[in-house]
Amino acid sequence: MCPNGNADLTRSLILNAATRIISQDGLQALTAGKLIAEAGVSKGGLYHHFRTMTEVEIEVLQLLSSKLLLTLQGYQAPQSKEEFLDRVESELFDCLISHDETARALFGYVSSSVFNQQIQVLLRQLQDDISLQRLQVLQKVSVGTSTASLQNTVQMIATIQVGLMMRFYVSEDPVSVRNYWRACRSSLEGLLGFKEQSNMSWEIVQAPPTPVSSICS
Repeated sequence: MCPNGNADLTRSLILNAATRIISQDGLQALTAGKLIAEAGVSKGGLYHHFRTMTEVEIEVLQLLSSKLLLTLQGYQAPQSKEEFLDRVESELFDCLISHDETARALFGYVSSSVFNQQIQVLLRQLQDDISLQRLQVLQKVSVGTSTASLQNTVQMIATIQVGLMMRFYVSEDPVSVRNYWRACRSSLEGLLGFKEQSNMSWEIVQAPPTPVSSICS
């Protein structure tokens, strides 16, 4: 029997290979044959660690969720509601709306969850954990703001998050995604009771930018 160290290494190889496959080709591409080839393990090695491919799928999702939550916890604590929204923006675009392997693999699960109740439950739990974490952070910088407004803000961010992910991974148009976020952020500022922002603060990004000559003519 293999020492625990070798067994752990083989399990990690399998999970890392599964993550790569899902990230590159989606959850539906994760088959035993493809995973064995990608991980460089035998069929017996795969099924020694996982009885079914469903077990592989679930463990990868659990690992991705844990990794994402730890990453979000590592962000610097905001000192104001505006900094909170800055933090959310960084979370969204650095962790969830990017070409990062973890982000793309997570989207692979999101797009497959329609037909898989177990994945739905795990993704819902992940979203609830993220929302609770954000609510706790927001409460610290929102003294005097009603609990209902804070909860509505966090729930709206969760909804926006899904919309942003869909826009990015379906069209991969970063300009469109940034503009969508800027429009949504204005609504979030209203919920949080921000004072009116100057028009220059959240000017919609143009693609391509309008030539200066046409503005002045």
